[in-house]
Parts: sequence; structure tokens; C-alpha cells
Amino acid sequence: MTATTEIFVLKMKDGAHVDAVREAARTDFVALDGVTSWETLVSVDPNKPTLYTDIFTFPDHETAKHVTPQFAERSATQAFLAEIDEIIVGQFFKAHNPQTTE
Repeated sequence: MTATTEIFVLKMKDGAHVDAVREAARTDFVALDGVTSWETLVSVDPNKPTLYTDIFTFPDHETAKHVTPQFAERSATQAFLAEIDEIIVGQFFKAHNPQTTE
């Protein structure tokens, strides 16, 4: 099966504590069975608003659909969700391979 990636592009509320909240949420969420990883990228253009991309990976789409609802139920991840100002994009993705029908 093809790994599934869930990508969120976010505007975060201002606050020095956001990184600590994200790290606590990351530690909690990646401990769940079925979560392969959580990576965070940050935009670099100083002339535009700072955006964060949080990238979650799962072994497959079925696992992702099963595990992701738990994100909003856990206290550490709820604290992270409270720090989000706006979700610009949030969707599941898989590798694009036009040679297969998967």
C-alpha cells in the first residue's frame, strides 16, 4: 500500500509558547499506533505572513482515516489546535505515480 500524508498549512496565533505546545502535541500524537511521523516546516519570506506546514504520515489511507479523528480528542493536541489562527489547507495526499492505478 502507498503511504498517506496529511498536510496542513496553518497561520498560528502569536505567542512564544506555540513551539512548546506543538512539541508536546507531536510527542503525544506520534506515540499512537499508526502515526509514522509529524514534520513541521515554516515559511521563510520575511515580507509575507509566517505560515507553518505540519505534515503527518501514515502507512496507508485507511490507517490515516482511523487515527486522525483522535487528534481532536487528546488534551495535548487540543492545546495545539487552540493555537491555530487559520487552517489554509488540510487534506490527505499520496505519492503521484501516473504509471499505476493505485
